[in-house]
Amino acid sequence: MIPRVYFVGTAGSGKSSLVNSFKEWMENMNYDAITVNLDPGAEFLPYTPDIDIRETVSLESVMQNYNLGPNGAQIVAADLMIQEAERIKELIDSYDSDYILIDTPGQLELFAFRSSSTQLVDTLGAESNTIVYLLDSVLVKTPESYVSSRFLAMSVMTRFYLPFLTVVSKTDLLEPEEKKRIARWNRNKNELITDLRAQSATLNVQLSEAILESSESLNILGESIFSSSESEEGLEDIYNFLQKIFFGSDDLEKR
Repeated sequence: MIPRVYFVGTAGSGKSSLVNSFKEWMENMNYDAITVNLDPGAEFLPYTPDIDIRETVSLESVMQNYNLGPNGAQIVAADLMIQEAERIKELIDSYDSDYILIDTPGQLELFAFRSSSTQLVDTLGAESNTIVYLLDSVLVKTPESYVSSRFLAMSVMTRFYLPFLTVVSKTDLLEPEEKKRIARWNRNKNELITDLRAQSATLNVQLSEAILESSESLNILGESIFSSSESEEGLEDIYNFLQKIFFGSDDLEKR
């Protein structure tokens, strides 16, 4: 089965941009990948998807057919996608490719926390799946926001129990000192605790420290990869992670 790679993250974290950049990087390396858009509300994509859910389930059509506003239509559309799962799987299976890059809905909760999404993932391929989870670099600049973002990533991980890679996205938007600070937290959680304790002793900071100490002791997320769709930073690291998961680190054959 061709490996399925789901790009997941909060709205604005750069999922579509990373899908586009990673596909282009693979093509430049003479590897092959196809793209699947599972966001029925996407108004613009930086790539032309090979398979697009909007052909049968679009936010605009759901709003009209069910007389709903944008928020209600997003929920209904997320559940309607399960009806298209078998068709999408047949389309995916018709391709001869190295990887299937799957772009998920912009609103994280529509993909991560609805039972229809786990059904969808199982139907599209119960094996050979992984999640690349994007931590928006703009949202992890402070110690407490870094902790809460990692905690959200862990909650998504427990929904799917798939191989899981966290990626700090859009690193080109970080100042050098900001990037160094996040990298330091990424490598050493004791330094993150130190920076948390250096903040004013608010309930928010105390809660962040408690969450960090209880959750990170398991180290289930590991270290994050830093990536930028603009500079192509981290794209080879993502590729190496996928190769290790699916092919035991063996390189793909050039096409």
